[in-house]
Amino acid sequence: MSEIGRLLNKVAILTGSSRGIGKAIALEFARQGARIVVGYNRDKAKAEAVVYQIITNGGDAFAIQLDVRDRSSVRAMFKTAHDRFGRVDVLVNNAGFLEQKPFMNITDDDWNYSLAVNLTGVFVCIQEVVQFFEGQKSGCIINMTSVGGQIGGAKAPHYAAAKAGVIALTKSTARLLAPMGVRVNAIAPGFIRTDMYTDIISRTPESQINADILLERVGEPEEVATAAVFLASDDACYITGHILNVNGGLYLG
Repeated sequence: MSEIGRLLNKVAILTGSSRGIGKAIALEFARQGARIVVGYNRDKAKAEAVVYQIITNGGDAFAIQLDVRDRSSVRAMFKTAHDRFGRVDVLVNNAGFLEQKPFMNITDDDWNYSLAVNLTGVFVCIQEVVQFFEGQKSGCIINMTSVGGQIGGAKAPHYAAAKAGVIALTKSTARLLAPMGVRVNAIAPGFIRTDMYTDIISRTPESQINADILLERVGEPEEVATAAVFLASDDACYITGHILNVNGGLYLG
């Protein structure tokens, strides 16, 4: 169990945080003292359940619907968060979409949608949060990429391409935003037990997946969340432009 209070009074905005890794990060950030904005796209009930869990445990949170592909929606989310909490300290770009499909069956619409959600949405959110960070001369951005973006993904090449783009964008914006005191890092999960993983093992046996992982097991969302706490905390104050692998040894990068 990690030390409590590492994110005390920080305001954290998390896209795609109504379930899976995003939910785990939201709950752990709140446990560490952060005030949370639970961003969601479709499932309002699940987002409000995350908020309820945070509030009943003594935290502060609210949910807001957004579409990371729509700049006006993203802009409205940041304004609402800033109006309510008075500042923004951490942005976690977690919204994502995974579709496994043979390469020759990927349509233009499939390609464009995957890049729009997984890469363009990250770009838009970073651009829109900069105005708040610039005024504070501080801030932290954590982008969720994937092991697929590091080694390639034969079963979801459009997803892998987008996640590789997130890695490049992370390094580029780390360089660009450092002068204003903003750190930009990414987390690259391997196989994590989420809804996305459930879809994966419907096609690939878990025993086959575990055989490629040095620790011989799939990760849990909470294990990604503790890594995110570290990157968001002052413990990581001298770390920027880094891609943190949370994959059990699936990829040694």
